[in-house]
Amino acid sequence: MGDNEMSLEEERLDLALKASNEGILDWDLQSGEMYYSNRLLGFLGYGRFGAPNIIEEPEKHVHPEDRARFTRKLNRVLHRGGKLFADEARIRTNSGDWKWFRVRALPLRNEEGILMRLVGSLIDISKRRFAEKALAEERKMIDLILDRVPINVYFKDKDSRFMRANRSTARRMGAGTIANLIGKTDHDFFEKEHADFSRARELEIMKEGIGQEEKLEHEIWGDGHDSWSLVTKKVWRGLNGELLGTFGLTHDVTELVETERNLEQIAEKLRVVNQEISEERHLLRLVIDNIPVFVYFKDLDSNFVLVNQRMSDLIGAKSPDEAVGKNDSHFFGKKLVQESIRDERKIMTTGKPVVKKLEEISWKDEHISWAVSSKYPWYLPDGTLRGIFGVSADVTKLVETKQQLEKIAKILGRQNDALEEQLGLAREIQQAALPSVIPSISCRESGGTADFHHRHQPASHLAGDFFEVIPLGEGKAGFFVCDVMGHGVRSALIVSMLRGLLEKQGETFGDQPGAFLEGLNDGLSHLLERTSQLIFATAIYGYVNLERGELKIASAGHPTPIVSRNGVIEILELGSEAQGPGLGMVPEFEFSEMCLSLESLDGIWIFTDGLFEVLDGDGQEFGVAKICEALQSGDRNIDAIDRVVNAAVNFAAEKVFEDDLCVLGIDFGRRA
Repeated sequence: MGDNEMSLEEERLDLALKASNEGILDWDLQSGEMYYSNRLLGFLGYGRFGAPNIIEEPEKHVHPEDRARFTRKLNRVLHRGGKLFADEARIRTNSGDWKWFRVRALPLRNEEGILMRLVGSLIDISKRRFAEKALAEERKMIDLILDRVPINVYFKDKDSRFMRANRSTARRMGAGTIANLIGKTDHDFFEKEHADFSRARELEIMKEGIGQEEKLEHEIWGDGHDSWSLVTKKVWRGLNGELLGTFGLTHDVTELVETERNLEQIAEKLRVVNQEISEERHLLRLVIDNIPVFVYFKDLDSNFVLVNQRMSDLIGAKSPDEAVGKNDSHFFGKKLVQESIRDERKIMTTGKPVVKKLEEISWKDEHISWAVSSKYPWYLPDGTLRGIFGVSADVTKLVETKQQLEKIAKILGRQNDALEEQLGLAREIQQAALPSVIPSISCRESGGTADFHHRHQPASHLAGDFFEVIPLGEGKAGFFVCDVMGHGVRSALIVSMLRGLLEKQGETFGDQPGAFLEGLNDGLSHLLERTSQLIFATAIYGYVNLERGELKIASAGHPTPIVSRNGVIEILELGSEAQGPGLGMVPEFEFSEMCLSLESLDGIWIFTDGLFEVLDGDGQEFGVAKICEALQSGDRNIDAIDRVVNAAVNFAAEKVFEDDLCVLGIDFGRRA
């Protein structure tokens, strides 16, 4: 090929790379030479010469928070025969700045299997990562609001079943938790006549496309007591306009109606904001713009960062965006401005909120109004102080008469005390749900015994791993170990859903592991069918029958258990018949089970992946093989689970578990 032809090929390649927005790298491991395309050099800020080998020396070029994962994945390709290296990490550019890149590379090996070259591509994904961070921050703001305002917020599907709600709604309906509310309708809580009326109204709203705003409704509950609420209901549509159901905002005004029936309803037309980022953000923005209170966020300099539509209308801005970057001095009188700055500086310094403060609002035109305001410190997800956020309600008409002011203050005080008490109770219930002592079981007829041992260690305050042991009569018990994908609030919610399904399954299918998992899978799939993100859980359920001397077991995508047979530790071969996909992944999947004889079985250990995925300083996993070694050998005076956990901790580079840990062991024996 001539020089002109070669130049043409190079030009075509360069144009193709520019069109794909990716840079190419080619590392010759035999010569040590690294080739970068012009596009990649541009990403990193280097010229044709002098660019370092970022793959060979991650300790110099990869961000410390990403380095262990990056190195672990690279070692799988370089030293363990991996077929693809793929990761997203922050890499230092020539200017010293960190940028996010997606790196993908294929290993090229010779006929003897020796790695000759690593060829791949690199693309700048910094904008996407920054957008994800901004989205997380906005979600955090919305969660802060919904957790503190005494407004019931909920979404229903086309059959009027609750699909989403805040905790205030679950408590008011008497469901206790959000998980207990999901899937139910008004007929589960209200007297039939009122529930029928509510259903008919929602059908009309979905048909006509016209909602109702702050309509005063008289509610008759199932136990006979009544209440009054201001109810806002509107059509719930997805981003592409499809009808999903209705959403509503309910404010209990029973005591206000009883003391002053003629109190003028305060309502403004709610605006629906079209969002084009995600369905979840679309729903949350609808909520914040339709809450009948004033909501605002301020930065460290007390400048507005976000206001809802009602706050925008109050200050006379053309839109919520027009208020961004401005402060109280643009709208209010000097007295209020000075007092607000003093309160907000104190909140940001001490971290203590100002709750239910009655404020005299002085305006630029010198007229006066009144508001009840609560202000809280605003923290980013990483704990950094961002500023403050506030929730205010106009109480001007209430302040005009002393009697109305005293009654409203008393009502707000009782509501806040009840809210604080219920929040404390919820935290205690979450801790009490974890079993602390598990009774052993035995069979008088066969003489068989089964002793349960466990270790449960969350990686954070809210765990995605949990276990249960279900007594099913003399010498019989079911045991369940589960690992929900991810961590934090989302995983804890799925755990709550599964716990709600466990009791019913244990009563019906406690001795049938396959049917037990089918019920959990169908229930979880139904609860998650409206969720836009992939959520699933792995689990194992087993049934011990000492009278028959057998153990039945079924798995839903969970790590394989380890057993001891006549003193020999081995990985249990479940076989394809006893294994299925994770819970929530494939609706209506038929799970099967296998049966083991207890005659030669000394014990069994079921665990989550947090036990064997710990890494040492070189990025190597602890692995299942080392679990078997720890069980087989070691100090027999130490409990088997303690031996394994201690071995894993000593192996880990940071000497801690970064993931949730859950281990359940059963020792089988016979009594004389």
